[in-house]
Amino acid sequence: MKIIKIKKTKTKVIITLDTEKVEILPSTYASYNLYINKIIEEDELSKIKEDNKVEQFFVAATQRLILGAYSPNKIEEFLQKKGANKQQIKKVLDKLRKYDFINEKKMVEEIISFCDTKHYGYFRIIKMLNDRKISQKEIQNVEYNSKREEKEAILQIEILKNRYKNKSDFGRKKAIISSLVRYGFEESLSLELVNKFSNSNHMHEINVLKLD
Repeated sequence: MKIIKIKKTKTKVIITLDTEKVEILPSTYASYNLYINKIIEEDELSKIKEDNKVEQFFVAATQRLILGAYSPNKIEEFLQKKGANKQQIKKVLDKLRKYDFINEKKMVEEIISFCDTKHYGYFRIIKMLNDRKISQKEIQNVEYNSKREEKEAILQIEILKNRYKNKSDFGRKKAIISSLVRYGFEESLSLELVNKFSNSNHMHEINVLKLD
């Protein structure tokens, strides 16, 4: 096969052969020494087409990543829907890692930091990591820290006390415990801390009445 014409646009390069026309991305074109009158063998043309498919999937993945951080598993799901096969997906992921478009360790750090800001518990962190399709290898590296859990739970209780201030003592206690569990704290820790604060407040009220 012989190249008889090459037309370049901003988004594609049209290669006209004596047998067919092939449209490829400018980045794919730059990877090959293509010129008019060049003779191309069938296997080389197949490789150009395959490399161009991978490049198209890579471009689609980078555009997706502009919208937000995605784990490799999420990108894999996205590429499968686009029609990419396993080998193409592997090549795209390798390239994304090479240029630091995807970084699971960084994603884990950002999610933990977000949960610290929101005063969420360990199990909410794990849920968010699973929802983002973070690999189990990275999730297993996130250890349970009892001191951190108690600190964040206490901070969350202070917020929740104001939220449920119009409820009865029993209703407020029940609502706070339920919220703590929903926010990812262990039920036993939630119960212990809420009871501790409730008893403390109760004794404070008694002492105030005695002073009166």
